[in-house]
Order: sequence, then C-alpha cells, then structure tokens
Amino acid sequence: MRNSQRPRLLRVLRVKVRRVHARLDRLAPFLMLWVPSWGTSILLHAAGLLLLALYLYAHGGGPKDLEIQATIPSQLTEDLLSLTPSDHAGDPFTTQKSDETPSLSLEAAPPDVKTINQPALPTLTQFSPELMAPEIPTELARVPGKGKGMAMALHVEGLSAPFSGRQGMSRAQLVRREGGTVRSEKAVEDGLDWLVRHQRLDGGWSLNFHGQCQGAGCPEQVCLESETAATGLALLPLLGAGHIHTVKTRYQMNVRKGLEWLVQHQQPSGELYINGGDTARMYSHAIAAMALCEAYGISGEPTLRRPAQRALDFVIASQNSQDGGWRYFPGQSGDTSVFGWQMFALRSARLAGLQVPRNVTKGCKIYLDLAAVDESRTMYAYRPGRGASPVMTAEALLTRQYLGWPREFPPLVKGVAHVAADLEQSAERNIYYWYYATQLLHNMQNKDWPRWNSRVRDGLISMQVGGNGCDRGSWDPFTPQPDLWGRSAGRHFLTALSLLTLEVYYRYLPLYQPSDSDKDKPELPREEPRDPAAKPEPLVLPVTPPAS
Repeated sequence: MRNSQRPRLLRVLRVKVRRVHARLDRLAPFLMLWVPSWGTSILLHAAGLLLLALYLYAHGGGPKDLEIQATIPSQLTEDLLSLTPSDHAGDPFTTQKSDETPSLSLEAAPPDVKTINQPALPTLTQFSPELMAPEIPTELARVPGKGKGMAMALHVEGLSAPFSGRQGMSRAQLVRREGGTVRSEKAVEDGLDWLVRHQRLDGGWSLNFHGQCQGAGCPEQVCLESETAATGLALLPLLGAGHIHTVKTRYQMNVRKGLEWLVQHQQPSGELYINGGDTARMYSHAIAAMALCEAYGISGEPTLRRPAQRALDFVIASQNSQDGGWRYFPGQSGDTSVFGWQMFALRSARLAGLQVPRNVTKGCKIYLDLAAVDESRTMYAYRPGRGASPVMTAEALLTRQYLGWPREFPPLVKGVAHVAADLEQSAERNIYYWYYATQLLHNMQNKDWPRWNSRVRDGLISMQVGGNGCDRGSWDPFTPQPDLWGRSAGRHFLTALSLLTLEVYYRYLPLYQPSDSDKDKPELPREEPRDPAAKPEPLVLPVTPPAS
C-alpha cells in the first residue's frame, strides 16, 4: 500500500472507532442491565481486535509503527471498576454456586436447591427513574383461588406469587414505577447489612443487641426485650428484599438460621413467644408468624408448612369470641394496635396458601366496626369507645383494604384524606405511624401518595446512620430527632420498620390493579349507619390454643 493512502485510511479508522464508541455510549445502560461485567469486557476487547484485524488485512501485515488509541466511555469504566467480589455475591439478584444444599434441618428429606438464572446487577443504576430503559415484558396472571380484586402475579422463577416482585428485574421495574430510587435501594442494602451483623450465633436476634456489636459498638440503650419479635422483625425485611433460605443470596444462611431459631422455639400450642406473659406476647407472636408464613409462601418448602400453619392456628385461637379482636393475651377483647399485627399475619398466611376460616375474617370486620368512631367508618380509635387516633386510623384502614374495601369506596377515600392531612401537618418522628401510612397511601395511589412518598423516603434516607462505625446502616432512635417509640423499642425495631417502609414498592404486588374493569371489582359495601349500643353477634371460636 502506498504511503499516500495511509492518512486516508487512518481517518477512516478513526471515524469507525468514534462510531463504535458512540454506540457503546448509547448501549452502556443496557449493557450494565443485561450483560455481566466480564461480558462487557469481552465485547469491548472483541471490537478492538476486529478493528485491528481489518487494518492489518488492509496493510498486508501493516507497518510496525502505527498505533491505534481508543478510550472506553467514562461511565462504562466507572461501572466496571465499581464491581467488587462482594457485589457479585451480595445482592438478592444474583446467584452463587455452592456445594451446600440449603434447607431447614427440620425433617429428614431436604428440598432441592432452586436456582434463579437472572442477569447480574453490578450497580443499582438500573433503578434510577431517569434511566429510560425499555420495559421488560412480564407475564401477568390472576392468582388462582384468591378472589376478585387481588393483586396480579408476576412469574419469577424461585419466588411464589404474590411475593414475586422481590427479586431481579421484577423488583427493578417496581422500584422505578412505584417511586423508589437508587438511594432508597442503597439504604435498604445498608440496613440489611446492619441487621445481619447483629444476628446472634444461635440464629436469633435481640432488641438488646449489644453483645453482637463490634469495635466501639453501637450507642448503649436498654429497651424492651422480645427475642421472638426481634427475630421476626429482622427476617421480614430480609425476606422483603428477596433473600430466601432455599436460594443462594448473600444472606441466605442468615435467613435459614433465623427461621430455624423460630421453629425450634415454637411451643406445642403453636405459639412463638418465649419470654413469658407480658404485653409483648401477641405482638411478638404475630410478627414471627408473619415471617414464617412469608418464608413458606415464598419458598414453598414443605418443612415450613406445619410450623406456619401452627402459628396461624394460634392466632385464630387467640381471637376474642365477642368483639373479634386481639390484645396482649389470648382471648382478650381487642385493641387496634395488636389487632393490626394479627391481621397482617392472617394476610401473609392467606397469601402463602394457608386456610383462614371465614368466621375469623367476619370477626375482624366486627372489631373494625366497633373501633370506628363515626357512622361512616372513616376514623378509628385505639380501643372501641375511645377517641379517634390518626395512627390507629391508618392501621385500621390498611386492614380494611386487605378485607376487601375497594379503592373508590367513599369511607376509605375520606379516611385516607384524614391520614394524609395529619401527616402533612405533623412534624413528629413516628416510624410506627409511617410504616402503616406508607402502605395505606401506596395502595391508594392517589394525589397524596407522591408527596408523602418523597417525604418519607428521603427523610428515612437522610436519618440513616452513615460512616464506618458499628451502627452504620441503622436508624438511631434519638437522632437527628427522637422517635416516639425509640426509647422503649430501640434501634433494632426502628431499623426493621424503616426497612419495611422503604421496601413498600416491591414487598407485595400492587393491591389494586388500574386495568381492572368495574365488573371485576368487588361490590361496594353499603354505608349503613351503625348503632353503637348494638351488641355484635357472638363468634364460634376456640377459646384455648389447639394442641400440637
């Protein structure tokens, strides 16, 4: 080849290289989304080798002094360099190979290990709302046997509907669509890291966790104690983020040990509380029962079915036979706070495919009618006969949604408006309130949701402890502002509920579907005036916990 043609050939090659770089710039987000880091590296090297081969072919061997320089796009470089070994093994979207067969050591035959073949996600950039990635087509189907108005089920291998929004691309889509951000997902990962660093060697957790602290430790605080509640509270956000004991994720073994601890401490009656007879008893049981039921519902592992069913049976046996509520001890007349946790345990059980008797849900509706402070049933009290409480209203209306009130039902719409207005005016830090209100407003998806979502999401992110100390990733009960429940419930409680609040986007699939036609929705319940003096119809319920 003549020397006069070399400048022209170099110009052509430079143009081609620039075009390749431009295309890579446009494809970088999608490469990060679908192609593992080593795959991206192979593509880049292959492109360079191809250009070099074309040049050598054109030169018949080519001159020795010609040098081709290329620059990988900067954003792609940063993403590749940020990928560490812990990223591969650490998030709930990837799968590790292991010789161990994960199963609960409850019966002789362990289940087969389920494997999720999902794209590796080296960074959280795919969750960013500004990343205009195309929607991933997802198969939708009604959950069989769940009735009208129930959530649609996303089919994800390794997860059972309706828990299938918790992993992989389903989770990524829900985060982006429902109002989450990169920072909220990072806060979830940091919070889960704090929880697992404070797990005991026996698999359980404690609200007074300082024996598990490292280095200088977390700030000292003595609060209420319930190992049962602490273990359930830690397992729920781990399960909510897609960590299952039957699928390899970063925290698989932590979840497995926690579930084993609960099952090993379950009493013959099915009760999970082990600390004695104080006011934390039914709270603790319901929280732990939720964890068992969700773990069974997600994994479908047969060895978990009986413990979950026994925990559910204890909830059923403990319902008051007159007012349909629950309180501190089995059979007591109800209060709305304890009632809400039992309702959530019942819902988790039903979503897992366990049977909840119809007379139990009938009793729940009776209790809610008694706890309502107005005839239209828009506001609710801590106990029947007392004044309205915004916190209890949020909790009660959330259970009303689960019991079938449609989104357009006037008492629900009016009650939610009261809650939203109270949240707008309140400057109080109250994670217990925020936890219920966030779920309630997220289900409604009305004009109040975007405002409240950005406020609670960004507020929780800003309150999370940073730095390198033992308390990093947790939520301090006293700073930057004391939480209403911080003194008694403590850091572990606040951290768990903060995580569950930030997981609202994907922990359950949407309760109401915008595509549902009017004929597919439940019939609107009638607004019938209620006689406060009328006695509720007695329920035929067991009065003592069933024997094993």
